[in-house]
Amino acid sequence: MNPIKKLDLYMIRLFIAPFLIIFSTIFIVFMIQFFWSQIDELIGKDIDILIIIKFIFYFGISIIPLVTPISLLLTSIITFGNFSENQELTAIKSSGISLFRIMMPILGITCILSIGLYFFSDLAIPKAKIKARKLGYQILLTHPSFKLKEGIFVNLLPDFFIKIDRKSKKNKQLHNIFIFFYDKNLLVNTILSQKGFLTPNENKSEFIQLKLMNGILYSENPNETKKQSSYQIVKFDTLIQNFKIPSYDYKGIKSLDDYDSYDTQNLIQKINLLKKEKNNSEYQKKNIYKLFKLQLELQKKFTFPVTCIIMFMIGAPLGAIIRKGGIGYSTIAALTIFIIYYTLLTITQNKVEKAEICPWIGAWIPNFIFFPISIWMTYKTVTKDFYIQ
Repeated sequence: MNPIKKLDLYMIRLFIAPFLIIFSTIFIVFMIQFFWSQIDELIGKDIDILIIIKFIFYFGISIIPLVTPISLLLTSIITFGNFSENQELTAIKSSGISLFRIMMPILGITCILSIGLYFFSDLAIPKAKIKARKLGYQILLTHPSFKLKEGIFVNLLPDFFIKIDRKSKKNKQLHNIFIFFYDKNLLVNTILSQKGFLTPNENKSEFIQLKLMNGILYSENPNETKKQSSYQIVKFDTLIQNFKIPSYDYKGIKSLDDYDSYDTQNLIQKINLLKKEKNNSEYQKKNIYKLFKLQLELQKKFTFPVTCIIMFMIGAPLGAIIRKGGIGYSTIAALTIFIIYYTLLTITQNKVEKAEICPWIGAWIPNFIFFPISIWMTYKTVTKDFYIQ
């Protein structure tokens, strides 16, 4: 076999096993962190264990685009750090083979992995997001108080907002309840109540029942003659109302503003539709935010695969530079780089969601910054100008 081909196969074998181990480790760390952050909400509420497992599984699918770049970065630093520390890199370079040529087989694998990541993000993740929301719907049917947060308004159902001061863990009683909702005639109703319960309606599975005690109902009544509205104020000792939970089938979910549940084709269709509506005089400001978020989500389909390539092109020369293949130096370097990258990405995405900057610029700024750095580091390492002795 050609010595160059032997070297390529050797580098691939040297890279694949650590990558799979590092990817699995980082993935498990993210999963544990998610489970730990949600343990109070998921445990001790008689939720079917199968639903919890599925919920965590779908979350795991959704974080793969985030885990892959940092895994590639850390693996490339460790692999080329070991290669350099053991003087293998020096020996190979002395035979006239450049660092970039040594990087090529793994770079090819990284490109294939990046393409696969795009299709995975476009096909698997939207389905996982939809299934996760279906599970959330099942949890809502069984435990409607699951989504309630103390001290803030929660959009529990469409056109239904509720805020509570406190939620008792023992008997699930709600305290100091503030509710406003729109009825079928789009009239505003407001309820203030000292305490109450939110439970599934046993007779109708698609309804939740709200039982309130010691409160006031402000109900808007239309006045057809004067074309004005008036309020009816009712004090009550006990008030029981049923609210229908919308059906969360696939089409229903697609109609929601869950931008991460669209594939590329649906995103483009939705963007084009909003752009057509933009020329309409009734185009509202909130649609601008929707348009920007959809465009951002479309760009993210491509940014993470490109980030994988950039992270490898930073990690390989960096490993050769620091000449340390151990987990310690490599982890510190990888975390530092990725934290900077992710901080930039978070800042720019927030600005896009506020319609302060163009979506494609916001999505690509971190890559625009790190790509020249990766090229420069590779060039300097190849030309032997950038070694830490």
